[in-house]
Amino acid sequence: FPQRATAAGSGVIVRSDGYVITNDHVVAGADKVTVQLMDGRTFVGKVYRDPRSDLALIKINADNLPAVQFANSDDVKVGELALAFGSPFELSDTMTMGIVSSLHRHFEVTEGTNGYYYPDLIQTDASINPGNSGGPLVDIYGRVIGINTAIESQTGGNVGIGFAIPSNTVRYVMDQLIAKGRVVRGYLGVVPSTLSYDQAQMLGVKQGAFIQMVEDGSPAAKAGMQAGDVVIRFNNQPVTDEASFRDLVARTAPGTTVPVEVYRDGHDLTLNVTVGEAPSDKTEQPQQQQEMRKARGRMGIEIGDASDPDIRKKFQLNSDVKSGVVVLNVYPNSPAADAGIQPGDVIIALNGKPIKDAQALSDALAAEPSGATVRVTVRRFSANGPGETLVLFVTLY
Repeated sequence: FPQRATAAGSGVIVRSDGYVITNDHVVAGADKVTVQLMDGRTFVGKVYRDPRSDLALIKINADNLPAVQFANSDDVKVGELALAFGSPFELSDTMTMGIVSSLHRHFEVTEGTNGYYYPDLIQTDASINPGNSGGPLVDIYGRVIGINTAIESQTGGNVGIGFAIPSNTVRYVMDQLIAKGRVVRGYLGVVPSTLSYDQAQMLGVKQGAFIQMVEDGSPAAKAGMQAGDVVIRFNNQPVTDEASFRDLVARTAPGTTVPVEVYRDGHDLTLNVTVGEAPSDKTEQPQQQQEMRKARGRMGIEIGDASDPDIRKKFQLNSDVKSGVVVLNVYPNSPAADAGIQPGDVIIALNGKPIKDAQALSDALAAEPSGATVRVTVRRFSANGPGETLVLFVTLY
């Protein structure tokens, strides 16, 4: 018989009229969310979700509540004292202390069919455990600098590496959820990455966001942006890396035309780009998107079926390729990148077993333990030459 499941997490009162912020993964899949205050009162809340940021806002019918004060997370420095609050293992009102260990971490979490990608996180060694999710990370003045979200651990318990979503991101998402019930983000239709030192030296730039892919018909493509460009400034603001670029684009209102300075072939160019609106996140992801997230979580790639006509046209696949999985994007410093897998490669086998589509690849990867090394057979095509078959070794996340 079906069994009723319950889960617990933490939250932060962000407005005195009954608004509470928490993680999306705390409330995802719940048919009822109950908020219990420190004075013992309980309320059934209305939930507004933003899966892309892994944040959710809960509205309860209460007034005159004590609300937190936010700090400017852009001012947070490595080495500052940090205090984490929450209910680890359902031990309510727990506080732990540590420092800010690092900034601008990116992190991927995949659980079953759900996945979250965090492009910019605060790392702390303040003890964070299951149940801390959604609770605040605060500075020595009690101001919120982040929302505790994830841990890096092989055992599931604290090992001194925790992550929090920066307070500036939390405030941006919160304000939109309160005003609109959803988060509207700007969209260009590109895949950016952060340049390594050697890559920056090779291209002749000090910093910026490298454009790996430009989607056909996207706002970026219409403005003349090309794969291989390095974005130096966006709307007159400096771009230091992938995270800063994504943030600047996301916070630009759709329909706004902004100047984008790019470095291309030794020259600076200014393009006028009309920002589009990012596609809305769905509470339940289509099956294909779920399989893409699984592959990204284990190998660090974005994928699509080789049978998809649009993908075949985009990558100019040979007619002898009738099935398999096309690599749409490879994330920097990922297992796939380390192994030499490239966008446009067609994965046709894993450990010698044929791979016909994204579902088959997902199933094969799910059967492998973390840290396993697998043999990936790919077909690779060049514009002016014959295709080739390669066998590459990938050590999975």
